[in-house]
Amino acid sequence: MPGGTKIVFWIEDKNGSWNRGEGEIGDRSEKGVGLILNREVEAGQNVMVEGEGFSGGTGGRQKGRICWCRATVDGRFRAGISLTAAARIGSQTDENFVDYYEVMELSPSASMETIHRIYRILAQRLHPDNAETGSNEAFKNLVAAYKVLSDPEQRASFDSTRGVKQQVHWRVFDQRSATPSVEQEQSKRRGVLKALYLKRLRDPENPGMNLIEMEALLGTPREHLDFTMWFLKEQGWAVRTDSGRYSITVKGVEQAEKQKVWDQQPSDHLQLEPAY
Repeated sequence: MPGGTKIVFWIEDKNGSWNRGEGEIGDRSEKGVGLILNREVEAGQNVMVEGEGFSGGTGGRQKGRICWCRATVDGRFRAGISLTAAARIGSQTDENFVDYYEVMELSPSASMETIHRIYRILAQRLHPDNAETGSNEAFKNLVAAYKVLSDPEQRASFDSTRGVKQQVHWRVFDQRSATPSVEQEQSKRRGVLKALYLKRLRDPENPGMNLIEMEALLGTPREHLDFTMWFLKEQGWAVRTDSGRYSITVKGVEQAEKQKVWDQQPSDHLQLEPAY
């Protein structure tokens, strides 16, 4: 991809919201890309880049993480982005993948202090020497999870892998169908309800999700979610806040548990292939 190519990007802020921006490609390598931006960004932030030549996500988007950012002489900013390598996607989505955030019962936005604290609590509970609640296998999984999530570099790499895995796991709509069927629409509703349920369960202080997050998670264009979100709101299963984010209601929780959305197996019309 030649330098100077225009791109669109989204940066995830500390509240979990995705903010849109525009820039251009400075340079490109196998492991990442250099962007020229009109505003400063922070190292460690998650980013999605959209443009010709990008892959690994819906609509030609690719996920990554900001490694560094510095000002240029012309008043703009140059940032280095470590991207999820499309060539590695196949090996990152195998059946042996373990979500370390689930192992530690953590939100993906958890601070390092929280990771350390939760590890100490779970380690005492799960250690094999604890006769009442100890578990050798669970403790090994916990240690493995803590080793990755407590190291910034390993955590960044894991987050990229996890993002690709989620795109496969959450695919609930056959992108190749021009007109969605009733079953496909019902699958989207279950997928959104599941996403909102788990977001509320695991991150109660920040339970909302916006359409860009749902698009990336479900592998469904946000334009195709209008009917779905209208239905969930009219049923009283979801609400939209003043910030434009959606969250599940008490009725929505009851419905999700009634449908057992997390236990349902994909039916024949669901497509589980990656979106690249």
